[in-house]
Amino acid sequence: MQKLYVILLLILAGTSSFAQERSFELWNKNQVEIAPWEKISITVAEKMHYSPKRNTLDLKYGEIFIGHQVLNWLEYGAGFRVSSTNLQIGEWLQENRTMVYADFGKDLKNFEFDLYNRFEYRIYKSLNNYFRYRHSLRMKFPAITDWGLQFYLQEEAFIKLNGEGTHLARFYSGLTAFEKEHIEIKIYYALQKRQVLNHWLSGDIVGLNLSFEI
Repeated sequence: MQKLYVILLLILAGTSSFAQERSFELWNKNQVEIAPWEKISITVAEKMHYSPKRNTLDLKYGEIFIGHQVLNWLEYGAGFRVSSTNLQIGEWLQENRTMVYADFGKDLKNFEFDLYNRFEYRIYKSLNNYFRYRHSLRMKFPAITDWGLQFYLQEEAFIKLNGEGTHLARFYSGLTAFEKEHIEIKIYYALQKRQVLNHWLSGDIVGLNLSFEI
């Protein structure tokens, strides 16, 4: 674990100049997956976004998914998320989100390609509800150690289906630092593009994901 924090510090040092000019966040996601029946999985996760500049959480959520691995290259399922966004210090916007997804995977000469598709219905108390589509493509390079050290690249885009179109996009460069049968640890950097009042704002993200299978 100490080596992971060293790598995170190196990434932070490399992005510090960007963080001074635009938004910068630290993300952490922890999830647990169980398989109560063959080809059926239940995943529970929590995630937090922390802003060093504001010294506060910008977002926090909890979610649950039920998935069916119908084929070795196809999984589909549904989930629900309860999320809170920190609009101002002490003022939180709550969102309830229903989601359905279909994910596709393909191995090609030791490279792994995954295509993620998710439809969401975002429900607010004080804002208009709307449907949204999330698309993502990930490419994982061949593992370079027997404990699963593996680099990956990923892009994702979020499209509002109320006519407003794409309003959020991220580009990831990540590392699966450790992967065994029951645990996976990932660290990554992401460049985020977010549309606000017809202007695209840039942001930098450094994240750590911990996944456990029971």
